[in-house]
Amino acid sequence: MSTLSAVIWRRSYVNAFLVLTTVWFLLLSIFYMVPAIDLTVSDLFFSSIPCMDKASSGRCGSFTLSNVGVVISMRWLLYCLPYLAAAITLISLLTAAAIERFRKVIPVRKLALSLTSFVIGNGLITNLFLKRYYGRPRPFQTDLFGGSFPFIPAGSFHGACHQNCSFPSGEASGAGWLICLIVLVPERYRLWVAPPVIVAAVTTAILRVAVGAHYASDAVLGLLLSITVSMGIFALDEQLPIINIVSRKGSDE
Repeated sequence: MSTLSAVIWRRSYVNAFLVLTTVWFLLLSIFYMVPAIDLTVSDLFFSSIPCMDKASSGRCGSFTLSNVGVVISMRWLLYCLPYLAAAITLISLLTAAAIERFRKVIPVRKLALSLTSFVIGNGLITNLFLKRYYGRPRPFQTDLFGGSFPFIPAGSFHGACHQNCSFPSGEASGAGWLICLIVLVPERYRLWVAPPVIVAAVTTAILRVAVGAHYASDAVLGLLLSITVSMGIFALDEQLPIINIVSRKGSDE
């Protein structure tokens, strides 16, 4: 029984990664097949009825919250949080590399894995690949909401946007990574740290939709993407001991 429990525990990140990956693609399929979800949610924050033709572009309404000072300040504060956390993580790792005493009191391996997941999930996958090649216009860029580009559903590669596009939300992706950092907090403090971190992450995603910078699918899938990538990185690290043991046994035989 103890051996079985050890195997199940060792596969915990693997199982989480598989479940999250399945959920991510399932949600992408739903948003693609039911684009009305994105349009309906964005319309909740639009100050007028959706623009029905390009001739009315710029005169039919706007995303009112995008011009509210408090919202702008809150957005920039939340935008900076993941990068501040990444900087602190990097500084901690560099300090641990230089000072052995410090290296003994911080979870160096988990910090390194978390920073790796941030670089891969938020940096490479979200900002350098998906946002560049999906070409999805942001809500305020589409003709339904005062822009000039046609709306395309999440998952389509036929958008007219060529730079800094909508899918997925980079800020929501960074916010999702913040949630993953909760596992680095000592267990006795997680109950106090988790709620404000989760609230900040979810608020980041909601504000991106509220100001017309992203559709709901961009925010939801961006948030979930970083969590999925983080679980994948931890799952890979989780399985390395098993791979090493199997390889060693094979060579012994």
